[in-house]
Amino acid sequence: MFKHPERQKKIMEKDTSIIDERDLKKEPQASKGLFGGKKLKLAMLAIALIILAPLSYAGYIYAASPSAIRNPLLEHYHFRMQVVVDGQAENFAEDRYQEDYAKNQCNGNLTEQPIHFHDGVDQFTHIHWEGMTGGMVMKYYGWNYIGGINNALGYKLDDLSDIQKVNTHGNFLPEISEDNNFYIYTGDADNYQEKSFDDWVNKDLEEFFETTSNFPAHQLNKQSSFLDKLFPKAYAHGEVEDDHSNADESEEERLTRINNLIGNVVIFVQAEPPSNEEITERFNNLAPLTDSTCGG
Repeated sequence: MFKHPERQKKIMEKDTSIIDERDLKKEPQASKGLFGGKKLKLAMLAIALIILAPLSYAGYIYAASPSAIRNPLLEHYHFRMQVVVDGQAENFAEDRYQEDYAKNQCNGNLTEQPIHFHDGVDQFTHIHWEGMTGGMVMKYYGWNYIGGINNALGYKLDDLSDIQKVNTHGNFLPEISEDNNFYIYTGDADNYQEKSFDDWVNKDLEEFFETTSNFPAHQLNKQSSFLDKLFPKAYAHGEVEDDHSNADESEEERLTRINNLIGNVVIFVQAEPPSNEEITERFNNLAPLTDSTCGG
């Protein structure tokens, strides 16, 4: 059926206006949907950050904590340490290096800190956690050559309900000139040898001194079979077994054994290597050994 052109035009304009009105009514709904989507995304991002932030921090403290710090095992041995910087020997008997301690270490409980000096005695370094290195000892007193967390050896993570930061004792070791080098020697006045700085910093101290601790817990830590863990070997006094004694041993050997002394180290920090006379002088100046007690 034929329609008049003008009437047909009006009908088309009317239809278009109806469509435009419908589209206009839909636009606010589209904007509302877009705005709601942004809110949802922001909420999801916030939730993700809340979840991931603690996990990232936990991953950081785990990675920055050596295994010997994360999961400490009881140990108790000693070594004598001398640090000589530009000819001046550090005195570890000074109050700043000394720490109070519980005088009942025979109870077999893990100490709060892994390293200490006490009783006003120079040189005699006490190690109470297994796996300590020379790098950890130096960082504990102010020289950090192992990186990790500032002013801490790491975090103790063996009990996740009681996570503890293992702080260093303080920054007490003297400043080192850029021209200085480390020269490290172990042994005694009659038989000493030079050791590498990397070995001192990175190796377990027992490996570094090439001597195994005779503390009973050391053996318990090494027990790996199911029967060993179910029925661990017991020791009479919580200290060194009596049958380690030898009628032929010298007094020095006896004191070394009962003190569980694994070695002596002299660390020279200076521009040039020390002379043989300087090295011998330091080893002739070792702190004397006394009868061991169960205190620290």
